[in-house]
Amino acid sequence: MTRLRGRAKRGQRFKAKAPFGHWGAQTFIAALRCDGLTAPWIIKGTMNKVLFETYVETQLAPTLRPGDVVILDNLASHKSEKAKAILKLGGGGLIVGRDAGVADERHGGFQTEKSVGISLL
Repeated sequence: MTRLRGRAKRGQRFKAKAPFGHWGAQTFIAALRCDGLTAPWIIKGTMNKVLFETYVETQLAPTLRPGDVVILDNLASHKSEKAKAILKLGGGGLIVGRDAGVADERHGGFQTEKSVGISLL
C-alpha cells in the first residue's frame, strides 16, 4: 500500500516514492456446494483454457462425488473437451449455461443437453 501521509519540515513539501506497475489481475475459482466452498484456487493473471483444464484435473476432479453436477457458464475457456472428459470420470453431471442476461425458465436459466448438444455425464 502506498503511504497517504508523511512528515516534512514546516513549509516544505513531503516527498516519497510510490511503486508503479506492480498491479496485476488475480483469478479466484472454486466449487460451491450446499455445505461450503471446495477446490479453491488462485492464479496470477486471467483464466485461459490450459489453466482451466489444470484446475479441473488437479483441484476440482478429486473433490467430485458420484451424483455431483458441475455448472459452467459459456466462457471460452470452459469449452474444453479435455475438461469435459475429466469431469465425466468423476461420475457427475455437466450443464453448460447461457449468457448471463438470458434466462430459460424451463431449466432454471441453463440450457440442457438438447439445446446445447452436450450430454449429461
